[in-house]
Amino acid sequence: MKIFTRYILRECLTSFGVILLAFTGILLTIRMLRFASLIINKGVDVEQIALVFLAIIPSFLEIALPLAVLLGVMLAFARFSGDSEIVVIRASGISITQLVKPVIFFGVIFWALSLFISLELRPWGFRQLSKSLFEIARTRSTAGLTEGVFNKLGDLTLYAEKIDFSSGALTHVLIDDRRDKSARKVISAASGTLVSNPAAETIVLDLARGVIHEQGAERYSLTKFVSNRFVIDPNQVLGDKSRDTDKPANELSLADIRAVRDEFTAMQAAPPPPEEGAPIPAEALQKAGVAPPPARPVELTPAQIQRKIHLLDIEAARRFSMPFAAFILALVGMPLGIQPPRSQKTWGIGISAVLGLLVFVIYYGFLSIGITLAEKGSVPPLAALWFPNVIAAAVALFTLQRMGSERWHSIAHGFEPLLNLAARPIRRLLAR
Repeated sequence: MKIFTRYILRECLTSFGVILLAFTGILLTIRMLRFASLIINKGVDVEQIALVFLAIIPSFLEIALPLAVLLGVMLAFARFSGDSEIVVIRASGISITQLVKPVIFFGVIFWALSLFISLELRPWGFRQLSKSLFEIARTRSTAGLTEGVFNKLGDLTLYAEKIDFSSGALTHVLIDDRRDKSARKVISAASGTLVSNPAAETIVLDLARGVIHEQGAERYSLTKFVSNRFVIDPNQVLGDKSRDTDKPANELSLADIRAVRDEFTAMQAAPPPPEEGAPIPAEALQKAGVAPPPARPVELTPAQIQRKIHLLDIEAARRFSMPFAAFILALVGMPLGIQPPRSQKTWGIGISAVLGLLVFVIYYGFLSIGITLAEKGSVPPLAALWFPNVIAAAVALFTLQRMGSERWHSIAHGFEPLLNLAARPIRRLLAR
């Protein structure tokens, strides 16, 4: 069994490495194409883009590792099947159940690696990405803009007839401001300048000599100004839509997530602030020796506080559920990779690769649905994030038990009755 263990691990690692490099390369290439124009056309330093490149690698590895583990195990056992090695192993008295041990060891290794990425590298990556994007926006505030074109910056649409990319000066500026849903503003100005605020990590647009047209529900106003100032999210300047949403939890460590959650829980339990002129409740003043609970901020409603708590719970559950997927999918990949030698020689590894991608899409689909339901509060975050792992574990145990007891020789053999049942109407139609 030591020989078999080394042999299986070597084959799984070879397939795993090829899949990981290919899949990560494709994902990163797609993402980095968005920054190519910044280097070529807008003069952003290559070192700054390299930092962005390093920052987004951990978030890609969180998805790429489980997929590479699944396909690595599947392709390894698909090759064993195609060369009839599985038949020889079974004929020598070694059951499929005994071959699970190296697969378990393989899954545990990458479960530990995925856990380290999820707990340490991924939060670091999001923090570094935020800093890198702001640094690019600070040094090249106009890098994401194009002169003579309506530039979409979140809820702002900005047009500038001319842009000085070195100084950040804009000429003949027109802005469509839809940040306030109740009132739309259209601003025109003779000139403007984009500057950065390092303390607040924001980009400030200073306008000079312009007019503001504001239309509300039942009013229209016209305001002339000598100077005006707008604050813009730097991620919107660079067109990075992945960070437009309010998801600060992905930048926090696990300990910080728990601390922030406790703060929001205390806000949720605190009484709302009294109305102006209303007396302070006596109960709030009779806590001798006990610190009063923090007052709920006026700008956060109970629904907003509850949503932030949900996002923190989802992120905390994700830190452990996604790494465990690498272990579970390794067990799923073993029975899925065992195919009849004839079909394996006919179709090659393509059928295993397609089947593996289909399984991963189904797994990730369940995960996405669970996250959406958890964000809405319909499902507890822990149940939503771990449901795909439970389903995958049940599938792995069922198929391994069937193959270990020799009831199934392969996945195709196990599903042959269902395939025949589905093909029966087609055969009848062809006979007619």
